[in-house]
Amino acid sequence: MNPHGYPSRMTVGKLMELLGSKAGAIGGKFHYGTAFGGDKVEDLSQVLTDNGYNYVGKDCLTSGITGESFEAYIYQGPVYYQKLKHMVLDKMHARARGPRAVLTRQPTEGRSHDGGLRLGEMERDCLIGYGASMLLLERLMISSDQFEVDVCGKCGLLGYDGWCQFCKSSKNVATLKIPYACKLLFQELTSMNIIPRLKLKPYNE
Repeated sequence: MNPHGYPSRMTVGKLMELLGSKAGAIGGKFHYGTAFGGDKVEDLSQVLTDNGYNYVGKDCLTSGITGESFEAYIYQGPVYYQKLKHMVLDKMHARARGPRAVLTRQPTEGRSHDGGLRLGEMERDCLIGYGASMLLLERLMISSDQFEVDVCGKCGLLGYDGWCQFCKSSKNVATLKIPYACKLLFQELTSMNIIPRLKLKPYNE
């Protein structure tokens, strides 16, 4: 196991338990090996020393391939742990079409809900780096939550059915395709009295 994983996982008790189980196996006695009391590390180390082992539980091992001893001492011993039951068959998942969330209109999340495969921030950043703009558009909008909205070219606010309620006109209304989550954000901001406006320009400008 990588020693760098111990500080973040906070499983220092396992190192003590390993030392205790090694001393118990050698001496033939039970040891209390948790981090909250019982046998001291010094006492366990003394059992190892009395039986001809290294004080801190490290051993000099020999390579089974070359027959030469390793240059470094290796901390090893018997320790009890339970393996997690992560099986490939329980994780396999694919989807073409499927259910969508009511609020965001995006594909649901998770294998149990027949959810979509998430393209995360890091994957998105890679696609931006490659300049794959059409793939970004397809993954992040078309295959996710594409939505048609009517936008007034004069005031920049969202309308409906080709009509701008703010300008009381249908003269400058254009139809756009944006993510539904974007439309939702505009409406939530509007409910907090923050009015987002979209500035529209023709393609040839």
